[in-house]
Amino acid sequence: DARSEVEQKIDDALRGKIEEFLELSNYDWELANPSGRASDHITDLMTFMQTTFLSFTNLPPVLARHVCMQACKHLASRLMAMLLDPDLKAISMGALEQFNLDVIQCELFTSQCPVPGFENGTLTMTFADLRQLLDLLMSFDWTSYLADFGQERNKYVRVKPTTAIAVLEKIMELDRRKNSFFGKDKNKDRKKLLDTVLKQLRSLAHA
Repeated sequence: DARSEVEQKIDDALRGKIEEFLELSNYDWELANPSGRASDHITDLMTFMQTTFLSFTNLPPVLARHVCMQACKHLASRLMAMLLDPDLKAISMGALEQFNLDVIQCELFTSQCPVPGFENGTLTMTFADLRQLLDLLMSFDWTSYLADFGQERNKYVRVKPTTAIAVLEKIMELDRRKNSFFGKDKNKDRKKLLDTVLKQLRSLAHA
């Protein structure tokens, strides 16, 4: 029908714009320290989305909410895809922290979205998978993740073992490169810990 055609057109146009902004991203995945603020391409994208959704006041509320939700879902899945990109072999904790600042900026937008009528937190939930993954990786809270795996109380319930493995391997790869450069004994305990975590994650993934 006409409405779904309009929905599709707006969805496609917004996805296209999101892609344009993301193409401007030039993450240094081996960054030593984050910049302390969100990356320019994300800040600019959020400004664009804010302006766009403010102009949706003449759209039917249901349509405006649908389009906003789809745009946020698309952005979240694209950001997740960046982290999981098989061509990306190594990630530093600094890069992860920078990426986290960008996701925080997106979450901030969802909490202040100009499109009315969303139930509290509904839009922010589109970034929940990323949020839990980043929280887990940055806190290195593997003990909780493994102990509570499969239980509702697990605060990382949205993080699949395969996803955790994919990013953890990239972190370990950068560690390995640094250690071979600085000498093998550096961070030996950390390597041992991560090897153990990886082993446990793999057994969960194959369970």
